[in-house]
Amino acid sequence: MTSTPNPAFAATLFDLMNAAPRWQLIEVGLKLKIYDRLPEPRSAEDLAADLDLDAGRLALVLDALCALGTLAKKNGLYSPTVDGATYLSADSPLSLRPMLSWLPWLRHLDIGALLRSKDAPPALDMADPTFWAQAVASLRAFHRAMGVTEMIACLESLPTWSGARRFLDMGAGSEVLSLTVAERRPDMAVTLLDLPPPAERITKALAEAGPAGSRVTVITGDYNEVALGDGYDVIWASMTLYYARDLDAVLTKARRALAPGGVFVSLHEGLSAERTQPESHVVGRLAPALRGQDLSFEAGQIAAAMKRAGFTRVDSRPVDAPFGPMVLDVGHTDP
Repeated sequence: MTSTPNPAFAATLFDLMNAAPRWQLIEVGLKLKIYDRLPEPRSAEDLAADLDLDAGRLALVLDALCALGTLAKKNGLYSPTVDGATYLSADSPLSLRPMLSWLPWLRHLDIGALLRSKDAPPALDMADPTFWAQAVASLRAFHRAMGVTEMIACLESLPTWSGARRFLDMGAGSEVLSLTVAERRPDMAVTLLDLPPPAERITKALAEAGPAGSRVTVITGDYNEVALGDGYDVIWASMTLYYARDLDAVLTKARRALAPGGVFVSLHEGLSAERTQPESHVVGRLAPALRGQDLSFEAGQIAAAMKRAGFTRVDSRPVDAPFGPMVLDVGHTDP
């Protein structure tokens, strides 16, 4: 039987042709610091004089940024929209600039060249201090602007959350979640764990964060090896279990670190359809996968490992996050 083609897919292909110039517009806006140069509405001619650019061509780019929703134009003057100012200005607390400046380096590779090459693609230099400086800044921006809202919502949906008194963020990536928990729950003892390079930067950020930061304890080390402590009511792991050398062993270790009745909470993707869906994760993580980092979890993989690790019950539910569909797996222990 012949399948009927979907005309909407043809429209998708047409739209994909605009993906490259859309991203280039955002990138050039960041590089030229357009959003930081507009504390007041300004004309293209005025901006062009500052930047030593052709005013006519700059006006076309500014108009396109208006079309993307990052700028607004009125009476020939340009100013950032609320979204543009919030997520693209350097001084915004929710700015995504560090992430948007770094992640393309990881994700935008020459796929054809990688396919044709007979040599293994270069691995990320995890010993490079510059890598960790950029990685932590990127994760901090992501957590502030997008991640922490989803993560806090997941935690506060737990039936046991209101009575929890000890919390561990395992493989935190940044201080944002732990600091938010400490601010919202002064009764909670908050601990985070991360590798030495990010832990050093996280510790410095916590020291600058005021009273809530002083209530966050940092464990420095690899969760595969370092002692986690014990007596936690909630252990949280979000997009970090990829680096478990033995997932069952790490989850067993986490279970033993919980107080009676405590829960281990995982927020990760779950690939389906023979690792071809959802598109946001399969395509978004293609470049790292081509570099040998094909680490995404399949649907049900973490829940099954939790059961093998001895959790008495595992609850799973989908989370429709702005960064892609995720799965929340909650492993329970006996009271």
